Amino acid sequence: MIKKNTFMYDEELDRLMIFNSLKDDEKVYGSVHILNLVLDITTKNRIANLEIRNVSGYLKSIEKDPSILKMLDSARINVLQVRGGFIIQIMLAGLNKTEEIPYTIPTEEKIVITA
Repeated sequence: MIKKNTFMYDEELDRLMIFNSLKDDEKVYGSVHILNLVLDITTKNRIANLEIRNVSGYLKSIEKDPSILKMLDSARINVLQVRGGFIIQIMLAGLNKTEEIPYTIPTEEKIVITA
């Protein structure tokens, strides 16, 4: 298992967790399970934590190199609002390269979520 301040990768379970720092005035409000993602949302509508299950399989399915998971130096989350939903971009850095992992999440109603 690789664990650093901003992420944890469990190779045995093939799960990657990325952590955002909570601000003083917020707490985790609840969790949302979308596809192979679990998002912990704060009282300020920010993503507190993000878990990707079967992360190496997902990386292969979008033609990204899963070997980066074993040599991760950092991981972070960006959230972009787009018409009809939002895009969660996960940035993984390691092996002297960066992989961007996109998730497009359509919504029926306007939702404001930030990283």
